[in-house]
Amino acid sequence: MIYRVVIRNTKKTFPSSFALNELLTAERNTKHYDYRIKKFIYKPNKVKKDGEEICQKCIRNQLKGVKITKPIRCTYFIYVPNKEHDRSNVYAGVEKIFLDSLQNEKVIHSDGHNYVLDSIFYTEVDRLNPRVEIEIEEIDLDGENYV
Repeated sequence: MIYRVVIRNTKKTFPSSFALNELLTAERNTKHYDYRIKKFIYKPNKVKKDGEEICQKCIRNQLKGVKITKPIRCTYFIYVPNKEHDRSNVYAGVEKIFLDSLQNEKVIHSDGHNYVLDSIFYTEVDRLNPRVEIEIEEIDLDGENYV
């Protein structure tokens, strides 16, 4: 079975805003000193949280009630608004946020090695309609059920 999810956002920087550089920079900038407990703590990563909210909303609307019990292979068609970021950074950020969102929405049991077998990425520039289209393919491995 193949499922399809399209993630759109009104911000013209999407999906480049999910690039790995942005996720890591936001993570580094969330550290602050808490005077009450006398140590540095990290605030939740707002970039990742915002990305997950967008993805989870799309997953809820487009994969209503789907529970995948077999391993999957994801094919990502990423339409970026510009060539600002390296492809590999965009791939890593989009994949991380999407797989975590699938897991949070309980569509997949885990995004671990045995559950997500492979990912394939394609990139194009679409200034007017930046988006990510993902095809999720269930892979039958000799009838085993992984959940």
